[in-house]
Amino acid sequence: MAFKKQLEEYKFNLNRNRSWKYTAVLLFFFIGFLSLLTSKSYLKTEDPLYHTNTYEAVSSNITGTVTIENRVYHPTNASLDMVIKMDQTDEEEVSFLAQEKANPNITLPVHLLYEDDRYYVVRISDLSPNWEALAFDLYQENEEKETVNLDDVTSDSESDSTEEIDAHALITTLYSDQRKTKSEEGKGTKNKQEYALLVNDLEKQFVKKKMKNYEKAITVEAKHKRQTQQEMNELHRDMKYQVEEEKADTESKIAMKKDAIQSSDESIQLYKDEQKSLQEKLRKLNEKQQDLAMK
Repeated sequence: MAFKKQLEEYKFNLNRNRSWKYTAVLLFFFIGFLSLLTSKSYLKTEDPLYHTNTYEAVSSNITGTVTIENRVYHPTNASLDMVIKMDQTDEEEVSFLAQEKANPNITLPVHLLYEDDRYYVVRISDLSPNWEALAFDLYQENEEKETVNLDDVTSDSESDSTEEIDAHALITTLYSDQRKTKSEEGKGTKNKQEYALLVNDLEKQFVKKKMKNYEKAITVEAKHKRQTQQEMNELHRDMKYQVEEEKADTESKIAMKKDAIQSSDESIQLYKDEQKSLQEKLRKLNEKQQDLAMK
């Protein structure tokens, strides 16, 4: 009887241990599932913020590109300064509109501090301490609003149905993420001469970069020309041991190699001409810098 009683107690304890393990597993999965459902209430999720990098050419909705050449945030006076370069053929007036993510319903003041050729120095004021992100719109301002007679376009009707074309056309939108924007102490206030020197220096950097790119292009094209010349020489040597049918095919290949060499020569000359033009541009910019410094 004692043995039977011990056996029954062992089975009871075993079943109780199994029941406890099953309960623990079920409780673990229940807590995990509950945590997944309620995670949004205590986990901070951030929306992705767009950021236009400096020197990154952004395609325009009109023609050409728009580039942020320089961008600095000044916490002291809650402002963001940007130097924007516009490469486009249209020469209409440009207007600006800025809004921050922290207060999307408020349009921020935008001041045009300096303008020279294709460069615009702008300041966005009244930013919140934690503005998070900024959307900066550029608009093309046509002198007059045009009207189009829709019936003239779509039919032969003589009715006066017209549609007005908005002269306020969006060029592009530039974005700034506060976390990725360079910050400087002080108000960053400059006079017109200092802004002119800043823009002139940025233009010089751009010209020097283009000159280096043309130098690289000349090197690559010259290497391609040498390789083509070597291949053409090998074809000439092979012709010595070819029959007439083979020579005809080789002569055709040699003619294509000659055309490729001529094309390389033309490209190299074009790059050199562009370099000369840029050298003259750089000389003029150096003269302008000296004149500005003397004012």
